[in-house]
Amino acid sequence: MVRGQCFCGAVSFEIEGALSAPSLCHCGQCRRLHGAPGAYTSAPVSAYRISGEESLNWYATSKRAEQAFCRICGSKLFWREIGGQDLDACMGSLDAPTGLTLGRHIFTRSQGDYYEIGHDGVPRFAASSAGAEPIGEEMPPQSGPKKTEHSGGCQCGAVGYRVSGSMRDVVVCHCGQCQRIHGYAPGYSAAREAELIIEGEENLAWYRTSDRARRGFCRSCGSSLFWNPDDRDTVSITAGSLQPPTGLKTVLHIMVADKRDYYTIADGVPQVPGSSAANPITF
Repeated sequence: MVRGQCFCGAVSFEIEGALSAPSLCHCGQCRRLHGAPGAYTSAPVSAYRISGEESLNWYATSKRAEQAFCRICGSKLFWREIGGQDLDACMGSLDAPTGLTLGRHIFTRSQGDYYEIGHDGVPRFAASSAGAEPIGEEMPPQSGPKKTEHSGGCQCGAVGYRVSGSMRDVVVCHCGQCQRIHGYAPGYSAAREAELIIEGEENLAWYRTSDRARRGFCRSCGSSLFWNPDDRDTVSITAGSLQPPTGLKTVLHIMVADKRDYYTIADGVPQVPGSSAANPITF
């Protein structure tokens, strides 16, 4: 029996039976929705018992598939083919330890330009792994030079933003809160609040994840967009929601003491067990 839930606890579930080896999807859609690559395992629909379904919001990601997120806290939870027999669950929503091992990277030729996958020995597929042969390691897309103008937004287009100024390089957070909400360890850049303009704010839902910070996500598609601490003049922005080329690179992994058991960090970027407070990343 495997159990899981969203961050706020409004939606919880149990899965009875074997789960598939997780896939890590690097497509642009997953990165916009999750603010991170999409990490999913799968089981038959009949194996699930879901509580709190009234708090689920299903968003059609294409004509054949849809994704579910908690309408209260924005946690990414499920993906399914419409009319299919299986239901995929986000790895970050599962209670730890999962006892699983990452089985494949998919859509690697669509990966973000701000990170590298690294030498983790996991098979890679250029697109879907269904009926395909794995490929070798390839150079990631180039992020280009630093920029002073940036834009981005959610998957459905209801929320957009513009930054008139430089943005901080990317920090990947492996804490349990981020895993629950994003479904996988997210990469965050940051902008000065005075240089950030948000368009479609009426479509932006804010959820207070602690007594010192809140997170913003699109009400319609669930895309994770912002982390906004109370005591700073900056707003953290998911790198996956940025329009490429980003001009950014991943420079630090934080909270790695909380990293989930099914994946390894293999990109050679510095890691710290806790926060970056002792060595903050500057603009």
